[in-house]
Amino acid sequence: VCQEVEAEYQRETGKHISLNHVTVMNLVKGGRLLADVNAEKSWLTPIETEEVIAYLLECASWGHPLDHRRLKEHADEICRARLGSEFPEEGVSKSWTYRFVARHSDRL
Repeated sequence: VCQEVEAEYQRETGKHISLNHVTVMNLVKGGRLLADVNAEKSWLTPIETEEVIAYLLECASWGHPLDHRRLKEHADEICRARLGSEFPEEGVSKSWTYRFVARHSDRL
């Protein structure tokens, strides 16, 4: 089945993908994608993520792109507003901003 789907996808898009049959079987049995599990651990909700990306793009369009410090401050403000005292006092880490930018580099 995986090989058939790979071939069909390549015919339709011209791009090759590789599907792992074990991963597909686990998903059929109710397993979850690693990306979904990791998304649940994210400080920002999907909607907040979209808002941050829009804000970054807007600032850049004004000629004032945010650096990592300002991105951290913006993310911290959003998380504190939603999570209150459950959010760590030190906020997101500097490495969080680098991972955020890398994760959304196709749009940023």
